[in-house]
Amino acid sequence: MSLELITFLYFIVMFLVLFLGLPVAFGLGGTAVLFAAIFSPRSLLAIPSAFYYTPWNSILITIPLFLLMGNLIRYSGVADAAYNAVYKLIGHIAGGLAMGTVMVCTIFAAVTGITPPATITMGQIAYPSMMRYGYSRKIAIGAIGAGGALGALIPPSVPFIFYGLLANASIGDLFIAGVIPGLMLAAFYVLYIGVRSHFQPDIGPPLPADQRFSTGEKVRSVLDIWPFVLLIVIVLGSIWGGIATPAESASFGAAGALIINLLYRQLTWQILRDSLLSTLKLCGMGFWILIGANIYLNIFNSLGSQDLLTDLLLNVPGGTTGVLITMMLIVLVLGTVMDDWAIIMLCTPLFLPIITELGIDKIWFGVLFIVNIQVAYLSPPFGFVLFWIKGILPKDVHMGQVYGSVWPFIGMQLLGLVLIFLFPEIALWLPRMLK
Repeated sequence: MSLELITFLYFIVMFLVLFLGLPVAFGLGGTAVLFAAIFSPRSLLAIPSAFYYTPWNSILITIPLFLLMGNLIRYSGVADAAYNAVYKLIGHIAGGLAMGTVMVCTIFAAVTGITPPATITMGQIAYPSMMRYGYSRKIAIGAIGAGGALGALIPPSVPFIFYGLLANASIGDLFIAGVIPGLMLAAFYVLYIGVRSHFQPDIGPPLPADQRFSTGEKVRSVLDIWPFVLLIVIVLGSIWGGIATPAESASFGAAGALIINLLYRQLTWQILRDSLLSTLKLCGMGFWILIGANIYLNIFNSLGSQDLLTDLLLNVPGGTTGVLITMMLIVLVLGTVMDDWAIIMLCTPLFLPIITELGIDKIWFGVLFIVNIQVAYLSPPFGFVLFWIKGILPKDVHMGQVYGSVWPFIGMQLLGLVLIFLFPEIALWLPRMLK
């Protein structure tokens, strides 16, 4: 059997087992073991070592610490306080509650590092509020989904940690590089909601006149979230200022989240237990996927398929631009059947020899990579964020309505991706300036 056919079948079998619902880690590892047993039995000897060397990289300590910080904040009640603040500040503007939802998701992303917490929390808080005041379901669901997806891009992003680990790129630089693209996408969403609601007030009506708030009430609502803002400044400022490594800043963040829960009187044994358990489950899932991806890639290399893939992509018409577009399309397709961690762990080692050969900046490519994963997250029919949203919405909201709500936001994500592609300084200017 030719190498080309073996490589093709290797990917097809992986897609098939994932589509059938097998957990990603076992789908990757199981496919690798099957093909190694058939085509390269000696490479099976390398599999046990993957279980030992994969979890021992010291940078991985940042992941449970950032996840613990995000989980503690999720239970602290800060999200409710932040939404209350934007409700009072801009609720009187057409589309204000939906715009505020995106803003809170952006802030929430800066302390969670992943997508689900912001999506789930804001779906539980913001959606009932917007429905109560007559907002269109489409604009409400779209704002929650697009805002929640920012968790993968706004630092401290766990996907950036995995990418930086695998690509041997500076995690601090990746965090900084994600700031402007993340804020740019958030600004696109807010502007779209504001402009459309201005011309179609029925989709995002302003609050009734009898529910306007005084300046004092608005100021107090903003001051209520000062611990939240201070935590973001400490975590990101310590990295950007060179005061602490990402691992050290993650420990500051976890300790700060504990203190915030104490200040908000939310630190119960139940919340601490739930936060630790959620962190343990997410870390276990992530590390198993990392082990499975390493096994999959080790066998991929043993079969000789990596050289074949590299040669194939390097010969794509259009030079560097054609290669990058092809890689982005691959990520977009994978995003319909895999989560972001799995895509990063699978694709980064596959793409790294190619971007190195072409001299592509790893920080810039990392930002393109993560923005593209955000697009995949919202893309029907299998975008992961779509199913998280559906899981927390009332039962009378069917999947077709969820699909229909995200298309304008997907368009803005693609616009952002194109702008970052055409103007790399959007991602690279801030890291260079701070250096």
